[in-house]
Amino acid sequence: MLELEFFKINWHLFLALAVVILLLALDPIRKRSSGIRTVNALELPRVMRHENAVVVDISDPADFANGHIPKAKNVPLSRINDDIARLNRFKSRPVVVACRVGTRSSKAANILKKHNFADIRILHGGFAAWTKENLPVEK
Repeated sequence: MLELEFFKINWHLFLALAVVILLLALDPIRKRSSGIRTVNALELPRVMRHENAVVVDISDPADFANGHIPKAKNVPLSRINDDIARLNRFKSRPVVVACRVGTRSSKAANILKKHNFADIRILHGGFAAWTKENLPVEK
């Protein structure tokens, strides 16, 4: 009886909790249903080697020049639509989108998806996750 009264008094808190849980659950479902997967920094070298994946770094050129994943192609997010012709040669390969910390990669991945790239992945945590694992960096 006491639990029911607590629920009645704090119904708005339970509603807020349900909304937060729903929002947290929807993001992975949305990504999975869109066909865009994630790869972590430790998996990326294997994906590059065994699946012939190409890394597209969407950082600004100055950030890219300060350090990037070896063999990554720099296509800034602001120019990705303009440079789509340059990226079309990679349509038959897995494309891993990377940014500095992993926050802008989804936007670029969705743009590539609209241009019919079949196998798109996002580097979870971005270049920061790569360097945190002490993986090699090119300048």
